[in-house]
Amino acid sequence: MYPTLIEWGDLRFHSYTVMMTLAFLVGAIGPNWLNKRRADPFPISPAGGIVIVLAGMAGAKLYWVLQYGDASDWRYLQFVLTGGLVFFGGLFGGIFGGIAYLKYVKAPILPVADMVAPFMALAHGIGRIGCFLNACCWGSMMKMQTPWGVTYPKARYGPYRDQILDGLVSADSPRSLPVHPTQLYETFGLTIICIVLLIIYRRHKHAGVVTLSYLTLYGGLRFVTEAFRGESTRSVFGMTVSQTVGLSMLICAGLLLLTLKTTLWRNDPLTSETEQSTAAAVPEETAPTQEDDMPPVA
Repeated sequence: MYPTLIEWGDLRFHSYTVMMTLAFLVGAIGPNWLNKRRADPFPISPAGGIVIVLAGMAGAKLYWVLQYGDASDWRYLQFVLTGGLVFFGGLFGGIFGGIAYLKYVKAPILPVADMVAPFMALAHGIGRIGCFLNACCWGSMMKMQTPWGVTYPKARYGPYRDQILDGLVSADSPRSLPVHPTQLYETFGLTIICIVLLIIYRRHKHAGVVTLSYLTLYGGLRFVTEAFRGESTRSVFGMTVSQTVGLSMLICAGLLLLTLKTTLWRNDPLTSETEQSTAAAVPEETAPTQEDDMPPVA
């Protein structure tokens, strides 16, 4: 637990803020890097990342107050300043903000979304490191001793406080009992998802493949990691709210991806973007004209 990552005199850099800033830079610069590698770049810029972040923050705040808040949080919209953030709210808000930005700059939605998805996964993984250092989004107590179990120091929030209230540790205990580092589980999974999506991006033939793959893979990852979360509330059908959303993403996006691959995309003769650009760069052979067959004039 390192809520303050760097301290220099009176200047403090909080771990969560540093990681969120790094995540924003990755999420904003990465897609533009891919865009500049295109033969015909889309009219997008890192400004789109700012729009997505602002819309995502609004969505994450609203989702938090709906899932965790109470009546006092709605008074004078207090949750805007004091409430937390929930990723799925940020995802939905960011999608709306991104679509609005792409409509404004007149760029295609699905091809750009395919460039955004890998770096959004990586940025999310970086943000989860901030959650780990800040001791939020912690995991449930481990049922057996493992080398990766995490204990948190005495604090007024987090797993230590929860275990005190549940009577699992005494007030004089210096640290909590070991819990699952669910934040790092998700960072590891999101890093793998980023690599897989970049591979799919290089080989994909249809717009939307990378985006649907992201929704499918992350939905499955979140469904699994939510089983180890320790602070989620308000269950739905025996699952946490986020676990229910993750399962819905996995099923809906997975079925849509499978349906498109077996129907509309099955016999589509389209080649990949790389192959198309290569073919376009090679001039077509022309048949010799009559003048070409004539001997040179002496």
